Amino acid sequence: MILRFISSYPGMYITQSVLHSFVALIIVELSFFAWDIRDHQAKFRYRMLTMTLPIFMFPLYQVIAPQRSAWYFRLNTALFDSQRWLELNPLGIIPLAGIFLALLMVITAVFVMQEILPIFRERSARSDPKTCQGTLDTLDAMLESISRQIAIPKPSICIIDEPLPILVTQGFKNHMIIISSHLIELLNERQLKAALTHEAVHIKRDSSTKTQLIYLLRMLMFYNPVSLVEFRRIVHDDEFICDAIAVSLTRDPAALIAAISSFYYHPDEGPQGISQMKERIESHSHNLLLDERIEKLRAIDVEGQEHFGWAPFALTASVILAVGYLVV
Repeated sequence: MILRFISSYPGMYITQSVLHSFVALIIVELSFFAWDIRDHQAKFRYRMLTMTLPIFMFPLYQVIAPQRSAWYFRLNTALFDSQRWLELNPLGIIPLAGIFLALLMVITAVFVMQEILPIFRERSARSDPKTCQGTLDTLDAMLESISRQIAIPKPSICIIDEPLPILVTQGFKNHMIIISSHLIELLNERQLKAALTHEAVHIKRDSSTKTQLIYLLRMLMFYNPVSLVEFRRIVHDDEFICDAIAVSLTRDPAALIAAISSFYYHPDEGPQGISQMKERIESHSHNLLLDERIEKLRAIDVEGQEHFGWAPFALTASVILAVGYLVV
């Protein structure tokens, strides 16, 4: 039954989309090395190849060359035939296809726990939203100046009474920056300006829309281990890009580093239950991202970003499509 599913069109799509994602990941990483790509704006675009191309490669190949699924192509032309490997049964208990599908089920469970359940928890938490306490003239003036500098409509500011450092941007067209009173107390004027500039750059880049589109791609490939990793890396790249642009505007990396440092999270010590362990893992991951952002800011070149080369990008996409065609 497992082998029959693997041989069906849905099974071939799932199998080959995973394999094509690994092909794209390897080729993209080799491209970073070959062309010495360090700029996160460029990495963001290259990694989008890994998220997007595998979704469409199998149906594209089937339209162009239906014979690609035939045994003759698999035997004489293909570089890698997944069905021949998945039919192997080295332990004599279950074929590799069963292990492969079990792995995809685990990835699906991780997707549900990491991506779906937090959405429902967040929506439940919104049943008691924090009251907006208005804004401050100094913040309004600061954001007005930043908005003119990067040519965006000035977003509104909402201060909430919250004992944690909070700074988020909401909205797709009419943006609102939400900041906690605690964070305002923590940061000085330079640090607040750096933090608000970072959020304004997110608005300029339309990060909310981009993140939603990338998340949609992630949902379409919910079973794919490569998408699980690359989604996080792309979202992190967006943070690095906004950090770099913010520093190029403020010329003050130290202020942004200080602002980022205020967001370190240290969960309270307590019983080692499952929920506490999960919270510690999440806080550790959150703090690692902050560490990486700070490390990159300390080594940043405030003179600007690298020029993006479209020719290497197009070549990379072409190689992914060419190699993927021979992986069935």
